[in-house]
Parts: sequence; structure tokens; C-alpha cells
Amino acid sequence: MARRRKSTTVTAQIPSTVELTKLKSGNALRIEVRRGEELLGTLSMGRGSVEWWPRGNKVNILRKRWRAFADMLDQHMK
Repeated sequence: MARRRKSTTVTAQIPSTVELTKLKSGNALRIEVRRGEELLGTLSMGRGSVEWWPRGNKVNILRKRWRAFADMLDQHMK
């Protein structure tokens, strides 16, 4: 019998107003990525940077400015 694959769930927590470019607005787009019930990590996008918070990790995050993030994606696509 074939094993059933766990589905991946992506949930966005969006504030009532999403003005990511306003300095110190506190508005960041947060996206939770889950496989089944397990949290894989949280992607946070704000005015100045993009952050990846791995599950259970409050210290070692991946933080990139938008230009560096775009360059990283470009490199990955090659």
C-alpha cells in the first residue's frame, strides 16, 4: 500500500493594513510554512529585509536585505 504524503500548508498572517514601506510601522508579512502539523519555519517580509526563522530557532535566522535576497534567488535559478 502506498504511503500518503503529508501536505504542506502555507499560512499568511496579514495585518489589516499592509504598508511594508512605512518606517517602524510594525507591519511585516509573516508566512508560516508547515508540513502536516509540523512547523518548518516562518518567512517574514518587511520594509528593509526578508527573514527566515527555522522552527524552534530564535537565534540563528537568515536575514537578507532585498537586493541580497534577489541576488541569492538569481544565483539559485542558474
